[in-house]
Amino acid sequence: MNSSGKISYSIRRYPVLRAGIVVFIIVLVFALVFFIKNKNKPIPQIDSITPPVGSPGDVVLISGKNFGDVRDMSYVEIAGAKLTASSYISWSDTSIKLVLPANIQDGLVVVGTKDLRSKPALFANEVDIPVPVPTVQQVTKPVITSLSSEKVNIGDELVIQGNNFGDAKNQSKVLFTIDYNNKIAEAEYKNIILLTDNMIGGNEDDLDYISWSNTEIKLRVPDGASTGVVLVDTGKEKSYPKNITINDDAGKKSFINKKIYLIQYSADIADLVTKDVSTITLRCPIPFTSSAQPTVEITETNPTPVLMNYQNDLIHQISKSRNNTPKTVFTQTFVLPVYEIQTKVNAAKVGNYKNTNSHLLSKTLRPDNLVPSDNEEIVKLAKTIIGKEVNPYKKAQLLYNYMLENFELTNSLRKNDADPLDLLQKHKGDAYDYAVIYTALARASEIPALTDSGILIGSDLSTQSHWWCEVYIDKVGWVPVDPALGEGLAYKQWIDSGISDNAQYYFGNLDSHHVTFSRGWNQLKPFSADSKIVQHPRSFALQSIWEEASENTVKYSSYWGVPVVKGVY
Repeated sequence: MNSSGKISYSIRRYPVLRAGIVVFIIVLVFALVFFIKNKNKPIPQIDSITPPVGSPGDVVLISGKNFGDVRDMSYVEIAGAKLTASSYISWSDTSIKLVLPANIQDGLVVVGTKDLRSKPALFANEVDIPVPVPTVQQVTKPVITSLSSEKVNIGDELVIQGNNFGDAKNQSKVLFTIDYNNKIAEAEYKNIILLTDNMIGGNEDDLDYISWSNTEIKLRVPDGASTGVVLVDTGKEKSYPKNITINDDAGKKSFINKKIYLIQYSADIADLVTKDVSTITLRCPIPFTSSAQPTVEITETNPTPVLMNYQNDLIHQISKSRNNTPKTVFTQTFVLPVYEIQTKVNAAKVGNYKNTNSHLLSKTLRPDNLVPSDNEEIVKLAKTIIGKEVNPYKKAQLLYNYMLENFELTNSLRKNDADPLDLLQKHKGDAYDYAVIYTALARASEIPALTDSGILIGSDLSTQSHWWCEVYIDKVGWVPVDPALGEGLAYKQWIDSGISDNAQYYFGNLDSHHVTFSRGWNQLKPFSADSKIVQHPRSFALQSIWEEASENTVKYSSYWGVPVVKGVY
């Protein structure tokens, strides 16, 4: 009997075998039907989210296709959390209307059906992003009737009484005279045009604004303000200026030698390997706005970001479904002026810090993920250095001098994961170590301090990532300190800088060849709880997230270039 005959005989003789074959055929048919059905099942697709920025209680419309005619077991997920049934207003195959719940977080938005999920889109909570808010039409000009004091110090609380300021601050601001390039100091005659030619607003990042109503504004006098005038700008109209005197007995800052830079950098994403649709989000730092760097213009960014300014970053996002797709290049270009900062401090007139709990100073006195100011060795060393000194300015100077005398600077950067605390044991470190440890020693000595990061521009327009510090001195403001340059960091120094003694100059002064990308540590939160986070320590900005990849991303390569100078004016 041949093999086919044996099989036929076995099937006829054994009923169990016959039943097993029938069951196998049925299972195979169902599996094929299920496979074909799911293969042809349309994947949900998000085309747009309107508005892309919102806050709790807002109605949001998600447009796209393949959502299904009824919600049934389908859902919308934002930042890893599925919305409850009460959030949905309507559901159709091409649109979903919903109300944002009270606990809404910004992050990735996904529409899911029973078996499939869409590619994610991005949503931002309005609370966390500086979105231009339409100003209320002003029928009359804002009017300042009185100031709580006409002579104040930097950092003092100032109360402005008047009318038509607006019930909420929104995009309004209070402006003070700032004396760029000593125009006012050197003028023979000071008129209103001169006093309002250059002005600086209260700084949101320094938490200068305390309260705002239609008839009263409370704020702290911002860093960099000088004697001249103060006015209220609602964005629609400005009040008439009111004279104000900024007391400079304790010290004064000058902003001189302006240079205007055209700066560009790019980030590349390539060699992607993915299990399914993969989303990669890039957070591209924007140069920081401050009194020495008063305006930043984003002249070009390619491709167009998803969000233009989110926590001082441009947000780019790409989705890929195939491996080894062509490299994607993200390019950002900025134009910004930078002033040299010169500070003269009368240490005998420096006061003690006040109201640090409600001020930016509270954050700059505490340890964070960058600055280990609570480390036992740091605390012990700080006490040894400052001894019985109580004057904040003199303490800051003692710490600076100690570092220059006892540590050795390496011009080459250490590895990204190197611990700055190594400087205490090895007595050798790079510019990053110097800046972080100086900040830590200052905070441990009860001096508010920040670590700044950005680029240092050489006279040949070469650039390198760089880090320096600021300490806050009462009645004076933020005073720059660059321990690495004070130690003699190698770079092509500008002839026009006029610096004869680096060690002396870089305590209290900063040339106009530093471009700031971040002041202090920028702790960011991921858009999705399942994201894979990429950090870039010892880079030109100090932030906790640079890249964020969805869970389907197996691996990819990225390269961030140091910002380069395309022109200087």
